[in-house]
Amino acid sequence: MLRSSAPDAPPRSATGPWSGIAGLVAAIAAVISLRWWQQPDYVRTLAVLAVVALAMVVVDLQVYRVHLNASSGLSAAPMRPLDVKRTLHKLVGLWLTVGAVAALYWLLPVYADSFYGPFKQAALYGLPALVLLSPVYIALVDRLQRQPEDAYAELGRLITCDRPRDWSMLVAHGRGWIVKGFFLPLMFVYTNNDLAALWAGPSLVRIDNFEHFFSFGIDFLYLVDVLFAVVAYTLTLRLTDSHMRSTEPTVSGWVVCLFCYPPFWSSVGLKYLAYDQDGAYWGHFLEPYPLLYGLWGSIILALVLVYAWATVSFGLRFSNLTNRGIITNGPYRWVKHPAYLCKNIGWWMISMPFLSTMGWTTALQSCLLLAGVNSVYWLRAVTEERHLAADPAYREYQAFIARHGLWARIRRSPPASQRAA
Repeated sequence: MLRSSAPDAPPRSATGPWSGIAGLVAAIAAVISLRWWQQPDYVRTLAVLAVVALAMVVVDLQVYRVHLNASSGLSAAPMRPLDVKRTLHKLVGLWLTVGAVAALYWLLPVYADSFYGPFKQAALYGLPALVLLSPVYIALVDRLQRQPEDAYAELGRLITCDRPRDWSMLVAHGRGWIVKGFFLPLMFVYTNNDLAALWAGPSLVRIDNFEHFFSFGIDFLYLVDVLFAVVAYTLTLRLTDSHMRSTEPTVSGWVVCLFCYPPFWSSVGLKYLAYDQDGAYWGHFLEPYPLLYGLWGSIILALVLVYAWATVSFGLRFSNLTNRGIITNGPYRWVKHPAYLCKNIGWWMISMPFLSTMGWTTALQSCLLLAGVNSVYWLRAVTEERHLAADPAYREYQAFIARHGLWARIRRSPPASQRAA
């Protein structure tokens, strides 16, 4: 993607906005088309994901030509004949990795829960396609790679008792697959359940009733968020330049991130940072005031819309704990952490902890606890920036936001009295 000539244009983004837009249009079309398809929900979910993935891959390869980015490590044309031995090493390395992840799913009791049933069914259903496609993909990419001795090749050599040439490459490979192995099942189940609920509901959205419209809007936007996450965690591919460049290197970064997801949040966070103790949310307090109710709910919807927009802007590159290319378009054009910002403001507006049916002491307690949740996300932002700052592209992006971001523009704007004069 070409850099704009405008002096206040953001640095080049790893992908452009049309990738996410294509994925979103494909998602809406697939969800509508597959509503009455008589197949198990996990099969219909796989179909939606495949359509969305295909749309974004086509745009990335044909419009943005991401495979020609220097960060992809690929040449425009094959650099060498097929190396059968190295290709076999890489294929063995891939299946060793997949086997290790599958063994962890079998070993860890949390994955025996019925919650993960749809993911297991989907994984077995898609396994034949992975078996057939993986040799073709590996052989293709190996011929295009400028440096073909990657982590899969190193791992495959272990089978022949060859000592790996670069252990740090294998360590980074392991960290990346831990991220993928943790988040992919979780996001797939969320997507599967959200799609099942959407398909089971009414086929038409009621726009004459704000409460119903709000409920549908919130559910749909969160569906978009997790759906794009599943596609991105699945397609960590060098061919689309969506591979993992690096993974969070610090324990603190992992802790504050994983704390926000099951099973850690449900077993720890909900016990110690339970800020919605009275269960009375914004609708409870504002329902008697229709105008304020509609305005307040619309702001919440707008915040969730920006949150989902942030995920869509990543296209194939969304991921926690990794750097898969720096995104500078969409809401990232204005703020470094738009998703965190909108999510945390939204929680204050949804739960309204400052109003409580249980008295002012509970309200104060709830506010302090929600501030604790906000601090966790602040720590996530800090650790993520510390990790991403190792990439010169992110440092350039940080400098741009410092000069032209939303807060910089607000600080530079003259006071109202001066504008009036």
